[in-house]
Amino acid sequence: MEKLWLGASVDDAKYVFLLPNVPVLPDNIDRPLTIKPNVSQLIELNGNHWRKIFTIMAKLVVVGDCDWRTCRDEKLFDSVGVAFSLDQVDGYKGVLFIVGNTFREVMPISDRANEVGSKCLAHVAYPVIWCPYLDYRQFPNILIETLREYILEK
Repeated sequence: MEKLWLGASVDDAKYVFLLPNVPVLPDNIDRPLTIKPNVSQLIELNGNHWRKIFTIMAKLVVVGDCDWRTCRDEKLFDSVGVAFSLDQVDGYKGVLFIVGNTFREVMPISDRANEVGSKCLAHVAYPVIWCPYLDYRQFPNILIETLREYILEK
């Protein structure tokens, strides 16, 4: 299989999360699952860790009257793409979340990036956001709210 990409394509995604680890996929993986992944199925296969990842993504990108749970379970991949290697996001023009430290050697934090947060930090050189790994110990709700406000201002 070519490099895994989940959700909205690089051309259609409003947000892309570049993650360092790939989830376990169902044995019968096919192209439609990667385009419109079943979040519940991926959580069932991968456990609480991936539930947290998808929840933080949803809390960051949810818009309008939709609550984050509905966004996560039903609409997340309408506007979100998930990549697992840097070359997959080459030329991407939307909001790019570089998650964790894995990619920072090859895509270091920009000198013009603004620091967001206090104890846990993200760095924003819009539209690129270097953020902690999507886990509540590293990415608490206060950072989600602060970063979300920053994104919505743009």
